[in-house]
Amino acid sequence: MSTLPTIDTRKAWLDEVSIVTNTVLRKLTEKEIKGRNLTPVEKQYAKICGAYLYLLNLAEENNLLLPDDPDNPFNLETIH
Repeated sequence: MSTLPTIDTRKAWLDEVSIVTNTVLRKLTEKEIKGRNLTPVEKQYAKICGAYLYLLNLAEENNLLLPDDPDNPFNLETIH
């Protein structure tokens, strides 16, 4: 009997947000490198993105995102 693989949907969600966040920061950095000023909204967005990545890194370093965490509000999802 083989076991179907599972995925921690919380981790997948956080990883997806991390990719989006990195993309946003890269685009804003490219805009600044080209000599264009960021708008106040873009500056705020960059701060929020940076804060997200910082907190995600802290959570990972301190093992707060373990898949077997009983406080994980996301269920493991079986991949078919």
